[in-house]
Amino acid sequence: MQLILLMVTLVIYQKEALAICAYYPGVYDGSSYTAISTGGVRSGYNSYGQYGTFTCQTTSGHSYWSPDTSYVAASAAAPPPPPPPANTYFSVINNTSETVNCYDNGVSIGPYSSSTCYTPTRVGLTQLPDFQNPSYYDTYRLSYYNGYTETTAIYGRNGPGMSYQSYDVPPSGQVVVDQYTRSCTQPYPVQPGCPVTTCNAPWGGTVANGASITAYSTNVAPYGSSCQPQTRTCSSGALSGSYTAQSCYVAAPANCTATSLNWGAANFCAKTTTTASHGAVQALTNGTAGATGSATATCSNGAWALSATSCSPSIAAPTSLSATDGTVNGKITVTWAAVSGASGYDLQYRKQGNATWTAVAGAASGWQLTTTDESTYEFQVRGTNATGAGTWSATETGFIRKNIDPQFVSQTGIPAKIGVGQSFTFSQIWQNNGAETWTGGAHGTGPYNPADTSVWGQGVTAFVGSTVTGASTTTSITVTAPTAPGTYPLQRIFQKSGVAYGAPSTAVDVVVVGAPTCTAVTPNVTSTYNPNGTITVTLQGASSVESATVKAWGSIGSVDDIREYTMNLAGSTWTASIPVVNHYATGETQININAFVANSLFTPVACASTSVAFQQLPVPNVTLIPVLGTSTEIPNPGFIAKRANGEFAKAVIDLGAFNTLRAKIELLSPDLTVAVGPAQNNVSAGTPTVLQVDDTIKGSDKPAWRSVLVTVRVSYADPDAAAQGKESRIPVLVTVPPVPMQVTAAGTQGLPVGVNARVHSAGDYSNITHGDFVGALRLQDGTVVRDFEATGADGSWAATGLDYGQLYDKKLVAVARVVPPSYVTLLEPMEFLSTPFMLPVQAPATIAATDGTREDDVQVQWAAPATGEGVRYRLYRDDVEISPAGGVSASEYLDVPPLRGKEYTYRVKTLINTVTSDNQAQDTGYMPACRAMRLIGAGVNADMSAINGMIERWGCLTESVATSSFNGSPAQDTAISGEGNYRSFSVPIPSGLADGAHVMTLRLQSKEVQNHADRVYDIPFTLNKAAITVKSLSILYNGMPAAEGVEANSIGRFGIKMEGGSGIGFAEETPQ
Repeated sequence: MQLILLMVTLVIYQKEALAICAYYPGVYDGSSYTAISTGGVRSGYNSYGQYGTFTCQTTSGHSYWSPDTSYVAASAAAPPPPPPPANTYFSVINNTSETVNCYDNGVSIGPYSSSTCYTPTRVGLTQLPDFQNPSYYDTYRLSYYNGYTETTAIYGRNGPGMSYQSYDVPPSGQVVVDQYTRSCTQPYPVQPGCPVTTCNAPWGGTVANGASITAYSTNVAPYGSSCQPQTRTCSSGALSGSYTAQSCYVAAPANCTATSLNWGAANFCAKTTTTASHGAVQALTNGTAGATGSATATCSNGAWALSATSCSPSIAAPTSLSATDGTVNGKITVTWAAVSGASGYDLQYRKQGNATWTAVAGAASGWQLTTTDESTYEFQVRGTNATGAGTWSATETGFIRKNIDPQFVSQTGIPAKIGVGQSFTFSQIWQNNGAETWTGGAHGTGPYNPADTSVWGQGVTAFVGSTVTGASTTTSITVTAPTAPGTYPLQRIFQKSGVAYGAPSTAVDVVVVGAPTCTAVTPNVTSTYNPNGTITVTLQGASSVESATVKAWGSIGSVDDIREYTMNLAGSTWTASIPVVNHYATGETQININAFVANSLFTPVACASTSVAFQQLPVPNVTLIPVLGTSTEIPNPGFIAKRANGEFAKAVIDLGAFNTLRAKIELLSPDLTVAVGPAQNNVSAGTPTVLQVDDTIKGSDKPAWRSVLVTVRVSYADPDAAAQGKESRIPVLVTVPPVPMQVTAAGTQGLPVGVNARVHSAGDYSNITHGDFVGALRLQDGTVVRDFEATGADGSWAATGLDYGQLYDKKLVAVARVVPPSYVTLLEPMEFLSTPFMLPVQAPATIAATDGTREDDVQVQWAAPATGEGVRYRLYRDDVEISPAGGVSASEYLDVPPLRGKEYTYRVKTLINTVTSDNQAQDTGYMPACRAMRLIGAGVNADMSAINGMIERWGCLTESVATSSFNGSPAQDTAISGEGNYRSFSVPIPSGLADGAHVMTLRLQSKEVQNHADRVYDIPFTLNKAAITVKSLSILYNGMPAAEGVEANSIGRFGIKMEGGSGIGFAEETPQ
């Protein structure tokens, strides 16, 4: 059957768009509104009546007319204007200047004064449709009629057109706009004979008719002004304007000289400038005394101008202001020192206590106030000048001389303290500063504080004789102290006929003292046990006490050992210290104390007594508790000390009724001269306290079981208590065990496994130095693996024949136990342990590899040293590891070596977790060089006529035989076809075999091989020939029976419908 594949190709053609040029509405060219394609030509008139030929062109996809296209129409229906006559004038507005020119055939011949223009008809430029799309860049031309010729302006930019504008495009492409408006669009005849007249310039030369010049009012303008220009225009021989200077400049400014400048009130402030140039600015500060001020001076064309001026008074307050104090009768004189900058002075005064001042202007130093008022007056003065007044001075007081004016001078004879009811005499001196003379009868002193005689008992005491102004008098007064103790003031004042004047005498506080007393004497302790201590006693005495003493004596010594101690005053408390030793005797139980007080006004008196008990302390009772062990080497108590820290016992101390006191424990040599352990100075009674000896006894250089006699001394820690000398001394024998030992241990290599261990000190061991030991082996959790046995002379022992399968994943510890002497009893065994360790990973004891007994591999087997999840094995062929990463868990491995017939060495190591055994087991093995024939596969062919199959036969076989038989029939030789290692065979099925199950036996015999030299295969199969007979066959096309000769462009349109049969084959027609 021939199958035909058809292919259909679809070709799509795209029609190219054609460019066109359109006639825009309003174009006056005599032709109709028609679109013309690129390359098309049209002829006609433009809107100004010019005839031309136009060609439609296209550039960059945009169409336009060339060479000349009118895109603008103005009154298209009207005929174009005729050309102008020879003489025409126009009015042109160019920028901002308006000029009326006369033209002769387009050439300007000058201005004309009178003209008439028709109203202009403006031509509007409409925006062209093509320019509404800003993506184009077009070049186009726009024509307009200017009265003479058609002028063309070139546009070079997109966008809307501009009305009443022409454009000039420079080479750079930048658009320059020259905006103008045509004022006359119709020709108009010029008046015949346009006059041409020139004018004379003021500085010589001529000015053409209609031309202009610039003139100035002066050649040099003053500084600060400006040149005044004037445009003068020639018109028919007359030059407008009047300025005559051809040029002008502004004069330079002048400099300023140094000048004294004044400002402020009456020009009081002044300062001299320095020379400066025009425009310079100087800051001025007033230099005139009496004012403060500033100004800014600016040089302007030779003259100084002042600005920002200030000038205010700055007059210091007058000093040395003085007013007389009662030295002038009926007047007060005021004087002061002159003030710099002041030209006059103001004075003001007021009576002290008043709020209002009385002003005196123009006062001078020495000014006097006349009055009869003896009150005190206050005065102030200030300086003045033209700028104003200065600051008021400080206030000064003064007053006129009084009529009666006593002054207390001094007094003597008043005591600081006095006893109650005691009298004393004192004197006072008074001076007469008044105008009146004192007489003995009317003038004297009386009580002031207190103001009566209730305290001191003395009333008015008259002066003796007369005392004139400026003189003094002395008076003597006797008073008696009150009966109540206390502090009382004593002060008197001048009196005349019972009226007091002036200030009183200086007050004196007199202490009136009563008889000395005290309430109690108090010791700082009620009892003491320190014979070397002190007893501090305090006394609170009355204010009358000036001195205090105590007397003390012991009960045993009675009054025979009385001693007196002076007390010291601190604040209001009297204190004395009594040494106990001064009153201590053996068996003393109490110290008695009496207190005495006194002062300078009364004799001493006994005021209080007390006593202090003396306590006898017990000897400390000590109990020693062993911490490691005991010994009975001598009768004294024996203790075993720890080598690490020297601990050998715990001490418990009993101080009886004084257990609140602390004890001191010392470890000393027998003669008590050398400390053999740290002292403990603050031991609580009843609390076990660890006792430790130092390196002199426990040092690492000391041999094991060495004993030293030590004295344990216990006394009172409190120095006061220790002063009684009560202590306990306990001799003990301290024995040291071996020094801390190291134990090293390691497992052996090879099965059965063992452990070698050794006890030592830094590698050394001697039973004389270190003592005897026994050794054992345990698991880390304490389980015994091997019990204790005696160590060797070097401290070593061994545990052999261990079960590796039970111990391979366990941590082991080697234990060395101390064997003490017979007189030593340890509270618990003393052991030293090794660092936990694990047995070395052990390789299998044996391994076996096959020697060519397996056809396609080498079988390697070994005895597992241990079983468990973490036990794996690493297998090596020669020096190459062949096991996968992480090893294998089985104890067997099948290896396919790279070469047949070559002997390899196989080695196996044990891998536990990540540790590989150092040792290994090994054996040799190999795979046979050649392999016997073997069946690869076989089956019944499609038409069930034969058994077809494939066998593997290597070229190393020099001879081989194949036979086959069906259902046990006699064997027949079977041919093997092909080359190479894989070959085929086909055994015809006997035609007489009925449908059903059958067996074909295939025998393959190979020479020169040991393994499988004779292989027999039974190949079962089933015959069902009835099922493979074809009953019908038809070819379909598009699902329907195909007509003969039909062809198609796709094989997918065809199909085959078959009933029966076992398959369909296709053949390709071969060209003949």
